[in-house]
Amino acid sequence: MGRCVPGPPAPDLVTVSPGEGDVHVYRLRTVGSWSAPDDPIAVYDPEGPPVPPLLLTDQEQEWLREGQRRRGLGPIRLVALVHGRMERDPDAATIEAMLAGLRKREHLLLQRLTDPDEGDSYIHVLLDQDDTYEVEHRADTAAGRDRTRSASLAAVRDAVLRWATDRPSRRTALEGPEPGDGR
Repeated sequence: MGRCVPGPPAPDLVTVSPGEGDVHVYRLRTVGSWSAPDDPIAVYDPEGPPVPPLLLTDQEQEWLREGQRRRGLGPIRLVALVHGRMERDPDAATIEAMLAGLRKREHLLLQRLTDPDEGDSYIHVLLDQDDTYEVEHRADTAAGRDRTRSASLAAVRDAVLRWATDRPSRRTALEGPEPGDGR
């Protein structure tokens, strides 16, 4: 897909905006050379698995906080990312509209920007090719990741809204049998 220049290695992901708010992410497949070892080519896979939006870095979070402070607004508690668009502190109607507007192989990501009480940092929803939703909730530790599937937009919407509003049962509320339960 492109020639690598001397310097850092090719990135694992390349994001391309073909226009009209669309964003497509390509995964690095291989780096090789057709002519010489010092003339590498990075090859990216357009049909790779869907990739959720990247979480905001600490620096990006600080920029958002600073922008809010300059405008005389309170702190941002939550951001939602979908279609290359970011919403600050989205209300329930905005989150519902973002979920309803998901296209196949596309994610909605909600990320907390406040200090989480229980380590919650994000929840994301993928509308998969088979019209099911994959919901992943993650605490700050790798062991704190929960992933589940549902065919019900209403169930996913309710779980995401519970998580976004900090209700006690917010984990995902879509829990089914644990892997290996034999059920």
